[in-house]
Amino acid sequence: MSAIVSTLVHDLGGALVVARYADPATTVPLDVALGLAEPLLPCADPVSVAAMRLRAVLPEFLEAARLVLSRMRDQERRDEEATRDHLTGVLTRRAWMRRLSSAAPGDGVCLIDLDHFKSINDTGGHAAGDKVLRAFGALMLRTFRRDDACGRYGGDEFVCLTPGLAGPSLVAMGEQVRQRWESEQPAAATLIGLTIGVAEVGEDGGRAALQLADAAMYRGKSAGRNRTELGCTAGSGRGGPT
Repeated sequence: MSAIVSTLVHDLGGALVVARYADPATTVPLDVALGLAEPLLPCADPVSVAAMRLRAVLPEFLEAARLVLSRMRDQERRDEEATRDHLTGVLTRRAWMRRLSSAAPGDGVCLIDLDHFKSINDTGGHAAGDKVLRAFGALMLRTFRRDDACGRYGGDEFVCLTPGLAGPSLVAMGEQVRQRWESEQPAAATLIGLTIGVAEVGEDGGRAALQLADAAMYRGKSAGRNRTELGCTAGSGRGGPT
């Protein structure tokens, strides 16, 4: 948008100058950077046709440009809200799977299951279960890195894509998540542990890594739950303890 405004200024016969270097005698006091960069002011000989054109055309044009930017930002906010799970604050499954499609070799994937979550809903109802899910979503967002993509895979399963972090380093991250959950979980969730499967994205892409993480998670469940397991073999092996 700022490039369009800049082109218009030059087409009208003016030039642009950074506001802090501007000469008030030759500039029009209108920031054509639209708040997107350091303020820029149009300038021209104060008694020229260019100066007259700038003063006549720019105010209305800039007002229209600000309206367009406002609408674009509103749409961006709506798009962002649509990608977030309303309960937990992490990405929805659909949004996370789109992010997974761009995973590169060397990235990591982890699949996290809340052990014995069904017992919360059975004893405390869905309100209690929602409180636990909300708390875990918040913990994920606090614990994983800013550029990691945390998502809700479905029900009581969560996922995270970790660019450039895999193998033992991701296992360590999984253990950090488990330890923080043990110390910060709501009182109603004291019996809920975390079984985490992690895998590295290879040449066959993110979905294959998700299958490896899934298989690792179920190995962890079979081995006693509440642990982080590194995926190292192909196949998903769905089925087993819940």
